[in-house]
Amino acid sequence: MKTTTWRRAATAVVAIAMAGIALVAINSPAAAAKHPMAKATLLNTAGEKVGEVVFKGPGKYADVVEVRIVASAAPNPGAFHGFHIHTTGVCNPDPSGSTNVPFGSAGGHWNPTGANHGAHKGDMPSALMTADGETYSKFETDRFNVTELIDAAGDGSAVVLHVGPDNFANIPATYGPPNATTLGTGDAGGRYACGVVRAAT
Repeated sequence: MKTTTWRRAATAVVAIAMAGIALVAINSPAAAAKHPMAKATLLNTAGEKVGEVVFKGPGKYADVVEVRIVASAAPNPGAFHGFHIHTTGVCNPDPSGSTNVPFGSAGGHWNPTGANHGAHKGDMPSALMTADGETYSKFETDRFNVTELIDAAGDGSAVVLHVGPDNFANIPATYGPPNATTLGTGDAGGRYACGVVRAAT
């Protein structure tokens, strides 16, 4: 009995020690470099914080990034809201850009390959708000990595939450060819909130 108890105690000590080693490894600079993280604080046009987006990875699977969004107070509660990465890491609420809209400073959807909407590297699943205007969503994607988002060809990137739903340019042929707005933005409407993507720990 004493021998068994001693062995159990020794096993527990080893397990605790290994857990400590694992914790140190996870929090080490090397682990941070291997599993980079970025965050974007979503601000509305009044400069109020209305949410946060976190990008993390790769993790369990190579080249797969986990994306989490928590947001509130959207103008259309109970509805879907377009959710995209935009080309420039600037979130100026004053109307600007080619379309002269709030947060136009963030540019268009991040689309380095020149694809139609739905296949942009910055296209992400729409955020579904509750009737109270709250949303929490988590998904994984291999369309980009965290380092790309932070640099994005030297001018950073931004996350934009739109006021309307995104149709991902999924227009049935019976309705005729999609127009330029559909192919470019998915008809997601105005920009409700914007957040610059920044490196995080």
